[in-house]
Amino acid sequence: MRSPAPLRVELKPSRLAASMIAIGVVASAFLVASLPGEWWLRAPMCLAIGAYGLWLVRSRAQGTTPTSVIAIELDADMRASFTERRGRRIAGLVKPDSYVSAMLTTLVIHAPGARRSRAIAILPDMLASDDFRRLRVLLRFGRTPQR
Repeated sequence: MRSPAPLRVELKPSRLAASMIAIGVVASAFLVASLPGEWWLRAPMCLAIGAYGLWLVRSRAQGTTPTSVIAIELDADMRASFTERRGRRIAGLVKPDSYVSAMLTTLVIHAPGARRSRAIAILPDMLASDDFRRLRVLLRFGRTPQR
């Protein structure tokens, strides 16, 4: 039996991710602002939360930072590679820690020789619906490489 052709998808900016990040940042800043204590101690923490939220929107939701993932290629044998905005391509194996559902798919890839795995969150508005379905099917039913 032949394996299906590798699936290559390009990720688009996500309004859903940006809104979820914004909600989390506003809630966190509100929580810190409502803590007891001096205002001059809470204000820098709220500013830091806001700055981190802006970085998250740029890197995760909009994909405009150099290390943002813009394309993913996945084989049926659970080998994957992703391309960063700066052009760097990283290949590795998909870990069993990956998660697949209708609203959120996380792809965890471990490159050979790397210390840590890289997790990529994929939301439905980042891909065409057919590509998102094919990606989920490959992740659920792909087979691990034979050793």
